Amino acid sequence: MLDRSSAADYVYAKTSGRLSKSFVGQRANQLFAVKSLAELWQLVFETEVPMVPEALLAQKLENDAQNRFIQEFCELLSLFSNPDPVALQLLRRFDYSNLKKINFALRTGQASMPAIVDIGKFSTIKYDAWPNVAAMTSGTKLSWFNKPVEIADVKAFEHNLDVQYVKDLWAAVQNYRGEDRPAIEKLISEELIIDNIVWAIRLRVYFQMKPEEVIPYLAWVGEMGQKTDPIAGPALDVLKKSLDTYEDWQHWRYAEFLNPHEDGVVWNVDPRWIQTSARAANQKRALQMFHRFPCSPAVLAPWFKIKQQELDYIRRAAEGLRLNVEPEKIK
Repeated sequence: MLDRSSAADYVYAKTSGRLSKSFVGQRANQLFAVKSLAELWQLVFETEVPMVPEALLAQKLENDAQNRFIQEFCELLSLFSNPDPVALQLLRRFDYSNLKKINFALRTGQASMPAIVDIGKFSTIKYDAWPNVAAMTSGTKLSWFNKPVEIADVKAFEHNLDVQYVKDLWAAVQNYRGEDRPAIEKLISEELIIDNIVWAIRLRVYFQMKPEEVIPYLAWVGEMGQKTDPIAGPALDVLKKSLDTYEDWQHWRYAEFLNPHEDGVVWNVDPRWIQTSARAANQKRALQMFHRFPCSPAVLAPWFKIKQQELDYIRRAAEGLRLNVEPEKIK
């Protein structure tokens, strides 16, 4: 294991080499130019296409791309005797999603543990204790999940998991010390803020929920309902806006992410457009931070975000090909 400075130098050199081959920025367009899933596989993995039915190839492509990223990320994180807590918490997001699958399996009486995303020694969950969920989460911040949650309470359970993840990630950011702290905070906070905003709009658009009904479903890192909350506070602003009046949104803090508006044409705010536009902007922010602090142990946080966006592009391309959607519409 290398010392902290040497590990940071090595990680930056290693990831810089991989960045040139990653499907981000202009290179992402290659994913949307292929004509078949087999061609997409060869582009992403540069290996022979596996002998599986076409219907299963898209799912295998997505899973293998994710597993490759996780394996590579864990290898890089292992170089540090004390891994950056922000990068570590970003990786542990998979633990939270695994627990949702585990609860479903337990609730429905499945004999075997469901397929999980394995983050190895960096996981806080004792998966080998299956099916004893209390033993699986014992000694962790998720120990409150100690028995299967019935269907009537699943929505609240999954929301609590999401909130726990956000609070733990935000705590890791606040505890980070280094000259790149402001950049780390900006990178993480902007994504979490947009996630809350998009979720608030979705609840209003798709579930016709009233503003006061939305508030409990946001991810707060402080006291619920406070405008000063650094993560959920900005979402309160969108609760007051008309969903079909562009004038209500044109001077909004994040107006650059809105779906286009044309005079005389009916307009409705589109949460999907906001999310996609904001993620692209955050990817640029991650790339800038990646190059700005090359020798920092925190270089893995922007690298995680860069590769996370690449995975999103790969999934989008695979699903588009599976559903026979035109490339421009996929993009």
